[in-house]
Amino acid sequence: ARHPVGTGRMAHRSLTNSLLWVGASFGRDSELAALLAQPGSRPFLLYPGPRSLSLDTLTAAERERLLPAGEDPVLIVLDATWDLAQKMLHHSPILQDIPRVSFESRETSRFLIRKQPRPECLSSLEAIHRVLTLLRDPADHSGMLRVFDQMVERQLAYSKK
Repeated sequence: ARHPVGTGRMAHRSLTNSLLWVGASFGRDSELAALLAQPGSRPFLLYPGPRSLSLDTLTAAERERLLPAGEDPVLIVLDATWDLAQKMLHHSPILQDIPRVSFESRETSRFLIRKQPRPECLSSLEAIHRVLTLLRDPADHSGMLRVFDQMVERQLAYSKK
């Protein structure tokens, strides 16, 4: 939460309709629980694994079942290291029943100032951008990537000094 180049926080600042909660676990009495219980919302947890539905492979019928007309998607992202994200999920029962979505990473991360655990891993900001694209969000989120790229370039320039 205090990392100076936290990409989850950068994504939050780039998206006008986002909320940010800092914590290691979230209970059923939290603000998150109230958001998830709102009528017309359709929550998803961005979390890869065997219980996750890949957004890359959805047919039109599957997409309609996942995102019925009239329901607003609510994307939950655990912005943490993989180990910490796994612990957060384990200690937050409210998140365990939310349908999980993922995607196939086709590019390497642009986050050149941090080493990714595996070649297909992306930063939280890059993953959020990819999901918004796959969900066919009509808003243009390219500014989010521009700011991200500028931050990476600036950090790389500092490291060369």
